[in-house]
Amino acid sequence: MAVTRFIVFEPPESDGAKDAVFVRDAFSFWALLFTFLWLFRYRLWLAGIAALALSFAITLLGEQGFDLTAAVLQFLLGLLIALEGPSLRAARYRRKGWREVAAFQAADLAEAELTYYGGGRRPVDAPAAQPALAAAPWASARHKPAPARTGGFFGMMGTR
Repeated sequence: MAVTRFIVFEPPESDGAKDAVFVRDAFSFWALLFTFLWLFRYRLWLAGIAALALSFAITLLGEQGFDLTAAVLQFLLGLLIALEGPSLRAARYRRKGWREVAAFQAADLAEAELTYYGGGRRPVDAPAAQPALAAAPWASARHKPAPARTGGFFGMMGTR
């Protein structure tokens, strides 16, 4: 089973996680098939109108006798939206002032919600706990190594 990345956004005026939005940051098959409809579904109006206008222009190009070129361009437009559509959704939430509070890997939305709501969440401003290796004695004794006495190719310069 494939694991994908999820980004969690919370509204700016919300103090809890009940209004959190999960954005699946992966290839979207439906965006490949229905480019501008997928954009309209997620309220990406300007991008949807631009994709609709491009689709219309590509269709006109196909009617002029460039059938293969129009088909390839239409597929490439769908591929672009399928790959970058989730990034457009995330950028929309950032523009509206939503806080990006988490990003993690999960197999599906249900597992992402379990990870986010079930995991021991700490406030974003709270300091992270120090790992046990940071207190190891060899990590605290940091000193600069002494420079080598010889300089040159394989130490031959210092023997002359």
